[in-house]
Amino acid sequence: MEGDQQRPYSVLTRNEVKEKMNKQIDDISGVFYVSKNDATVLFMYLRWDTLRVSERLGEDKDKLLSESGLSSVVTDLSDSSWVVICNKTSDGLISTPCCSHKFCTTCWREYLDSLEKNQTVISCPDQNCGASVGPDTIEKLTGKDKDFYESYILRSYIEENKGLMIKQCPSPDCNYVIEFHQANDVEEYGLNVVCLCGHTFCWRCGFESHRPVTCNNVSDWLSTEVEVSVVDRWEERKAAMEGAQDDLQDFEDYIIKNPDSLKEQDVRIVREGLMLLIQCRQVLKWSCVYEYFHTEHETSKKEYLQFLQDIATTTLQSYLKTLLAETETAFYAADALVLCKFRHNLTTATSNVGNFFYHFIKTLQDGIVDVKVKSYDNVAGPYWLCDRCTYGNSWLDMKYLWILTSSAFRAISLCLCGDVSSLNASKLMACGLARLPCCDARGGGSDDGETLYLACP
Repeated sequence: MEGDQQRPYSVLTRNEVKEKMNKQIDDISGVFYVSKNDATVLFMYLRWDTLRVSERLGEDKDKLLSESGLSSVVTDLSDSSWVVICNKTSDGLISTPCCSHKFCTTCWREYLDSLEKNQTVISCPDQNCGASVGPDTIEKLTGKDKDFYESYILRSYIEENKGLMIKQCPSPDCNYVIEFHQANDVEEYGLNVVCLCGHTFCWRCGFESHRPVTCNNVSDWLSTEVEVSVVDRWEERKAAMEGAQDDLQDFEDYIIKNPDSLKEQDVRIVREGLMLLIQCRQVLKWSCVYEYFHTEHETSKKEYLQFLQDIATTTLQSYLKTLLAETETAFYAADALVLCKFRHNLTTATSNVGNFFYHFIKTLQDGIVDVKVKSYDNVAGPYWLCDRCTYGNSWLDMKYLWILTSSAFRAISLCLCGDVSSLNASKLMACGLARLPCCDARGGGSDDGETLYLACP
């Protein structure tokens, strides 16, 4: 839904993030001749800031190791110097390489379970000891403890590595991680980050994607009591979005059970279509909030927005029919030619709908312009109309050009002319304000009979 532009972020698995993290550790370890254990602790101590780690190691390596708990705090490591903290026998007790405080595996597990998530460096369980706990110590513990420590380090890397613009997908039970390629892309694309799990979210506030409204609008909407009719529209579109999410999950479940039903390329095409449906339903849902905050006391803007919403809904319904029909074709395709046609048709339809909603969102985010209204003196009765069609120069002109005739004028679209009171029928497209039930066209003013007047009683 970003037009024809490539998304400026990547969706990574946890293993891919782990590879990036390990490369960062290996680079520092190789350049400054420190162990991987020490490099890991140093990164956690300095919040995964590669520049700071490099500078501190270059300035005074021994001082940094001491500060971070990586220098030995015991001078005599003979058996008599070991301090047993728990009440177990000394057999199988474990300490860090830098201190003499020995604990059993049960004590270690209880200690690790008690750690706060935002703690940077894990230190010795003895509260008076500052020795750091690194991978070398964890390797001596159980598999469960190793898994905990690995997740702890990875979470630390994701939360602290602001320079790489990395975030965990906020959807429950999702293990994907999003990485923006450049920090300055967040401003433009951060409102709609799409994870491979199907969840779309706002990078700034962490809430679900809420285009075309701002994060402040979302906060206000969730804390404000609004009229029932607005809430009903919101709930209706929310249900439609949740239905699209269920459709995606059903498709994923089917593919897991029937892995040979579609080729991976075709699975990806259908998956992208279903994910686009979710995004579009989400946009329509939040356009209700846009309507509430931006057109509450402006009838003309409200009418025009509802017109755009109707077009978007119709477009999406048409796309859904195409998606279902083409997917069914792919499941029962007997030859490569049919599959090739399916790929072309569905990819093209997905691209077109994505571009449509991209411009729909942009139109709202740019702001709906004001419309001037004046009385229509040439027609008897209390008629009014737009003195100029200020909406006429938007992207919808090219998408929805409805050719009108003097004998059948009931269509609604946009006007490219500055004066709507007298237009040639071959060029006329009615202003969005004409979408009232009373709207009609009245002929007159031209010998050729093609001139129309747009008026509303």
